[in-house]
Amino acid sequence: MKFSLGFVLAISLAGLQFLAILIVVSTSYLTSEKAMLQHARDRLAEAGANASEHSSGFLKPAREVAELSQRVIESGIVGTNDFPQLENFLFQTLQTETQISGIYFGDEAGNFTYVMRSDDGPGPFRTKIIRPGLRAQSADLIWRNADFSTVETLVDPNDSFDPRTRPWYESAKLNRSTVWTDPYVFFSSRQLGISVAVPVVFDNAIKGVIGVDIEISTISNFLSELELSTHGSALILDGAGNVIAHPRMAQMIKGDTDSAPDLVGIEDIDDPVAQAAFNQSGSDGLIKVERETQSEFEYENDKYVSLLKPLSETELPWTIAVYAPEKDFTQSIKNNRTRNIWLAALVSFLAALAGLALAELILRPVRAFAVRTALVSQGEVPDTAPLPETYKELEKANETLIDQIAQRRNADARILELNRDLSHFSRVNLMGQMATGLAHELSQPLTAISQNVDAAITTAKQHTDINPDLLNILTELDDQAHRGGDILRALRGFIRKDQGEKKPFDVNELVKQTQSLLHHEALEQKVTLRFDVNQMPLVTGNRIQIAQVLINLVRNAIEAITEADSPVKEVAIMAREQPNHLEIWVEDTGPGISPDVTLFKQFETSKKDGMGLGLSICRTIAEANGGRLWYDQDHKEGSRFCLSLPI
Repeated sequence: MKFSLGFVLAISLAGLQFLAILIVVSTSYLTSEKAMLQHARDRLAEAGANASEHSSGFLKPAREVAELSQRVIESGIVGTNDFPQLENFLFQTLQTETQISGIYFGDEAGNFTYVMRSDDGPGPFRTKIIRPGLRAQSADLIWRNADFSTVETLVDPNDSFDPRTRPWYESAKLNRSTVWTDPYVFFSSRQLGISVAVPVVFDNAIKGVIGVDIEISTISNFLSELELSTHGSALILDGAGNVIAHPRMAQMIKGDTDSAPDLVGIEDIDDPVAQAAFNQSGSDGLIKVERETQSEFEYENDKYVSLLKPLSETELPWTIAVYAPEKDFTQSIKNNRTRNIWLAALVSFLAALAGLALAELILRPVRAFAVRTALVSQGEVPDTAPLPETYKELEKANETLIDQIAQRRNADARILELNRDLSHFSRVNLMGQMATGLAHELSQPLTAISQNVDAAITTAKQHTDINPDLLNILTELDDQAHRGGDILRALRGFIRKDQGEKKPFDVNELVKQTQSLLHHEALEQKVTLRFDVNQMPLVTGNRIQIAQVLINLVRNAIEAITEADSPVKEVAIMAREQPNHLEIWVEDTGPGISPDVTLFKQFETSKKDGMGLGLSICRTIAEANGGRLWYDQDHKEGSRFCLSLPI
């Protein structure tokens, strides 16, 4: 069925529009509210784990400092009775952890050494020292710089502090282990906080207690720095439902300026969202969470997600409470939908532009096809040129037309080539007839020459004073006359399609005769003939025909070197014995064979005056004698022809 271009264009545009809508719908589906709500729960769990981990990491150093100080004192490195050394040690320990507000040591005699940070005093650090055995109860206050230098000293006669009556001391002494106190008001700073206390034991008797203070406000400041959602918040609750830490410290402390601060319950803080989320944990008001728990609630028509998680890695019965509105996470859906609408509009616009480009793309090969057909019919473009891509119907019709034109042109070309070949073959046939006649006519003079030379040799030998040089010349002349006769007989046999006599012969002797025959020709062209042929086994074949092949290969090498005027002029004949045959290599230092020349093809030659028959006849002779002739393509310098003969 043939479709119009308009129909194809309409289908293409509709397909692009459908694809655009499909992309928008898929994007909206993948970012649905359900997926984003699950993402909100994951983010909340991540925030809870982060708050728990960082809160534990915030409290853990205080315990480590207390237990380290206990080991130092129990080891005797710092003496409990050496009060200056003890103060210096506590001072240095306080500087190692910034979240610690104070560190102190109290003993069974009521002695107390306390080093704390002082934000409103004359120095950044303040030391309180109480020695009840020296005088009436009073406290020495010393303000120091970071280098332990003294800024100011003061005596407070009204300080009635006794460490042995404090909760941290009593709890550590009773449990004989590390303890955390409930939140309480610090005696010195009048700030709400918690303490970790560790007993110091000598000879199984408690000699005192090391304590470390952390102010609740410090924990709240830490929570305020946690990154949650835009309107989310994190709290820390104790087991009684009191707010231990809140990002807004003022929300969790009750009491006026004249009374000590105290914790407030979740139901009393000014955070209605937190109350709606966490003030429903039981009728007794206790917060009991053993594992991470997530829930959902509504407040003022807004949906929230909440999480309760026990504080890990501490003995404190505290709970991390986190809440966040869903809109902090799902608002991106609305924004994404808006983006999708604009994306759909943009894609539609781009689809319209793509439709125009598609129309041009569809029409361009049609126009190109029409132009190409006209050029082929006029003969300006070959019919073998690649066809432009187009519709199947047009392509088939034009393929048929181009094929007919190509067939006609190919037929004309074949006729011309056949005429040239017939003419050439007729000339070659005439040349064969002439060669046959010449061979017949020359055989008689050569026979006469041979007989006369034999008579001359016999006559010369009858004289007693025979000249040796003359005898050598006559002997060589006789050999060459016999060789000429053999060549003529081989030529006549080859023309008559005579297979000739095949018998074993010596390759070494054949190579030496070739050297002798071509010595003068090579000497004239200043070409060195080098022969690398060891004693080889006999091969089987027509010796005269193989000699002609070898002479033709060496003569071609000499001519190639001479025409190229190669700087190194050398032709080498080498022979290598193989398992079942003998290989003869003819190598030269000439320019090599051009890639444009097809070797062993009749009437194709690289010589100016060549006929293109030499290598073709040589290959035919080699194959007729049970071997083969080939050109070594892997030889890089010059050229190498290889002739194999059966052993």
